[in-house]
Amino acid sequence: MSGESEPASSPDFDMLDSREAGGLFLRGGGLRMLAYLGAVAASIAATPFVTRHLHATNYGHYVTVTSLLLIVAALTEGGIANLGVREFSSRGERERNALMGSLLGMRIALSVAGGLGAILFTALAGYPRVVIAGTAIAAVGLVLANLQVTLSVPLTAALRLPWLAVLDFVGPAVTAAGLVLLVVLGASLLPFFAAAVAAYVATVAITATLVRRQVSIRPSFALRRWRPLLAQSAVFAAATALGAIYFQIVVVVMSLIANGHAVGVFSLAFRILSVVNGIPLLLVGSAFPILLRAARDDRSRLRYALQRLLEGNLLLGGWFSLLVVTGAPFAVRVMGGGGYSGSATVLGILGAGVTATFLAAVFAFALLAVRMYRALIVLNAGVVALAIVLCAALIPAYGARGAAIASLTLEVVLATAYALTLLSTHPELRPTLGVTARTLVALAVAFVVALVLPVSSALSAVIGSTVLAIAIVALRVVPRELLDIVRLRANAEPTA
Repeated sequence: MSGESEPASSPDFDMLDSREAGGLFLRGGGLRMLAYLGAVAASIAATPFVTRHLHATNYGHYVTVTSLLLIVAALTEGGIANLGVREFSSRGERERNALMGSLLGMRIALSVAGGLGAILFTALAGYPRVVIAGTAIAAVGLVLANLQVTLSVPLTAALRLPWLAVLDFVGPAVTAAGLVLLVVLGASLLPFFAAAVAAYVATVAITATLVRRQVSIRPSFALRRWRPLLAQSAVFAAATALGAIYFQIVVVVMSLIANGHAVGVFSLAFRILSVVNGIPLLLVGSAFPILLRAARDDRSRLRYALQRLLEGNLLLGGWFSLLVVTGAPFAVRVMGGGGYSGSATVLGILGAGVTATFLAAVFAFALLAVRMYRALIVLNAGVVALAIVLCAALIPAYGARGAAIASLTLEVVLATAYALTLLSTHPELRPTLGVTARTLVALAVAFVVALVLPVSSALSAVIGSTVLAIAIVALRVVPRELLDIVRLRANAEPTA
């Protein structure tokens, strides 16, 4: 399973230095967004069947295992994906095979260790047997998922975003199909943990096929080659992992100190919001190679890219926040039915923090691009500690609503801390606020109209979105690059 031949040239990586990189990101990022929305549609279609079949307590167990494995994935990721993109983008062709072999070997070893640790934790914490067994099954999926992410490093570094879009869709779609099939078969809880494993097998196979002619995909377990990478990835891991797990910590802590029904109520709202919160990581992660190259070679270009990402994420995050806050009752009614009373209130609280999540993603990747690892370690460790304190204080008193308030607080604190740290240290990156101010006005108008009108939650979301669309056109806050692409498409001559 290796491709020993090397390409004659590497135009994909030179593209990062060109003016076309931004256009590639916008077009590829748009495709990834569409693929992600398709994956979301598949997940949404499956979720009502799963929540009604498992009911609140078992669904809470299912989400608890998922959250625990996401924490393990972040902790064992070791910064390998971001490190891999950085190193792959900057190394010569002959060095990339050795790099990929070491990255794959490290990822497999760390994932296996993390999976075993997760199983041990559930056993020591006294979880039910089905949760322990489910964690063991999900751990297999963890190894495959981490392997696929590492294999996709060449695709990300070369901005081959259309193929990443395909992978973004295939995994969730296969998982959703498997979950629905299990419901139809009347399966118990345990098989549901295996649904994602089939999806990961498919995405690993596709990714390996795409990159095998470009680089070697044979794992290397030579410790002497690991050492320099581990020295770098350890810093990456400390800088990124803690920032990725605080939201999942709320679910795990709640599963330990709250009753099963309350965990299920929060879990439904949490899963709905997790779909939305994956979008900024997808989009900004696609732009990460551009940020890295600009941070190394051209700070004015970095400032420009950061400005555009902030403006776009503020608008997009504000819109999704509007949809979640106003449409929460409708979403919960469709996704969970009457067995999840209280989830709508929880989802509305969580939705208020969506904009902060979108902005935090931009600042987090910018901090990584300028190598402010120590600052990220301190900030993320502080947020994890705050998460534990808030959960301990709010969940016993307020249950699922307390967990939602804790999550909202963490999102706002993290985004603010990231922004202040980056912009105070690198004042040359401070964005201009003209478009930002107009975007905030447009969002404020849309929220007021949507929340004041005495209509159903679904209609409120539609009206709010319509008002926002009118406002952003009137206030001229549509991203210029997007308008340029639309004009180019409109002016393009039809081809035979």
